[in-house]
Amino acid sequence: RWLLEKLIGIAHARKLPRFTSRVFMRRAKTRQLMKPSRNAGRKVLFFVDTYANYHDPQLAESLVAVFEHNGVSVFVPPNQGQSGIAMISLGAAELARKTAQRNITLLAEAVRQGYTIVTAEPSAALCLKIEYPQLIDDEESKLVADNTMEACQYLWSMHTAGKLQLDFKPVNAVVGYHQPCHMKALETGSPGAQLLRLVPGLNVITVEKGCSGMAGSFGLKKENFRNSIRAGWDLISTVREADWTAGTTECSACKMQMEQGTSKPTIHPLKLLALSY
Repeated sequence: RWLLEKLIGIAHARKLPRFTSRVFMRRAKTRQLMKPSRNAGRKVLFFVDTYANYHDPQLAESLVAVFEHNGVSVFVPPNQGQSGIAMISLGAAELARKTAQRNITLLAEAVRQGYTIVTAEPSAALCLKIEYPQLIDDEESKLVADNTMEACQYLWSMHTAGKLQLDFKPVNAVVGYHQPCHMKALETGSPGAQLLRLVPGLNVITVEKGCSGMAGSFGLKKENFRNSIRAGWDLISTVREADWTAGTTECSACKMQMEQGTSKPTIHPLKLLALSY
């Protein structure tokens, strides 16, 4: 922690996610998820992004399991990159533009083959839908933007169409749901919380405490750490003091902040859905 702070400016007091010993992309290759589906039914391209690949492959596995349980084929293209949202937020526009162009070429071709792009990370969904067309103003970027969905949004749309499997097993627990700012920016409501309310025995309490204060890489920096904690203090203290089994949110950065002041875990809604199924 001391070394990280001295070398790259990450606050020594910040709780950091562990790195996995086996990244999800390697698992996806083993499971043959990197081969396009020839099925005529629903099919999605899973845009993995950074957190699920390097830090929480169980989240990526949960997404695949939930989608496959609902009859949706999952394709994980091997040459996809990170979304580039951190580059954009830090002002590295040219690097972000190159990253976006590589992804757009790959993703647009998949959309033309009938795939919908899904991701478990709201910031990645926001990047593909909102930022890419601003970085690269062409038909392919618009095609990607129009066919990208956050994963819980996709599943909720299946439910409203009467296509979601409802064979949930009871999960007797109380969870506090925090809606990330990037989910609000996507203007899709709270599909993660709505899905969790379909699970028998699961009591979902919506937490209205504003922004978590993490703001992506902002909350990692030594010079911003105290301001980040101040901004998210209402949420942090609520998670710490509430009589819940766990917190829940779609955003990996919000999860880091929610776990900062407590040993209580914060779990992605997709993992809870996978558990119930």
